[in-house]
Amino acid sequence: MPKRLLLIPTSLERKRLLKRLDPNVLAGWEIRLCGFGVIAAATQTTHWIAQLQPGEVVLAGIAGSLHPDTSVGSAIWISETICEGIGVGSQDGTCISAGELGWNQVEPEEGSPAQAAINDRISLPSPAGINQKLLTVCAASGSPAVANARRQKHGPDVVAEDMEGFAVAMACRVAGVPLRIVRGISNVAGDRDSANWQIDNALDAVAKSLATL
Repeated sequence: MPKRLLLIPTSLERKRLLKRLDPNVLAGWEIRLCGFGVIAAATQTTHWIAQLQPGEVVLAGIAGSLHPDTSVGSAIWISETICEGIGVGSQDGTCISAGELGWNQVEPEEGSPAQAAINDRISLPSPAGINQKLLTVCAASGSPAVANARRQKHGPDVVAEDMEGFAVAMACRVAGVPLRIVRGISNVAGDRDSANWQIDNALDAVAKSLATL
């Protein structure tokens, strides 16, 4: 059976998550760090896929809520990840994306591993009936106003923001490897007061979600 690769952005998330998981759940899995942020995540994911040749990748970690129904301390599976921050900036803190400008982020050519053009959105397999979209940003919302602008721009199905999801999805799509993403909601996007964050509760919820796999 092809191996599964579990990617976690940071060592802090990995340490806390693995403490919460029954080792039997991860029997046969490879577990690696993908790094913090879009550049590290794309680079590291590409490396681990080439080295380990997984049959499936799962990305797990924490994220910030962009929707009032996405509760801090919960975990969510993602049906689509959207790129924010590659394109042209605007005054409200959002971005006019490459796709909106008429550019693909990836265009296949002879000898390229990419089988199709990749724009600003990548759909993912998720549990039936799930329509929860993840906004991947280069910098987390620094204020409630920025978070609200992102929410208004991308619509009510965008329920959380992270800094790795789209990058990992891009690397997996180019390599032809299926990806699933589960994120624990540690905070409300735009709230930079870590006293309000619930990282442990969020990772508890992620551990329970991974156990269902």
